Amino acid sequence: MRELHNHEVEEVSGAGFIFDFSALLGASIGAIVDSAKNTTTATPAGTQMGAAIGGIIEGVLGTISGIFGGLFGKK
Repeated sequence: MRELHNHEVEEVSGAGFIFDFSALLGASIGAIVDSAKNTTTATPAGTQMGAAIGGIIEGVLGTISGIFGGLFGKK
């Protein structure tokens, strides 16, 4: 078994650009909803939802990268 590189650990843990961007986007949308409805509950929910979506996207992209890397000899 080989050790993972830093970028591979980040991809697995969901610490990549897509994860961060989608969490920020979700927080922004939640803040807009909060200001329109005069509440404070949508921002944390939007952040969590955006982070979850970003984590899924990064997971799929990591899987695709691993498949093609395995097929074409990328180590």
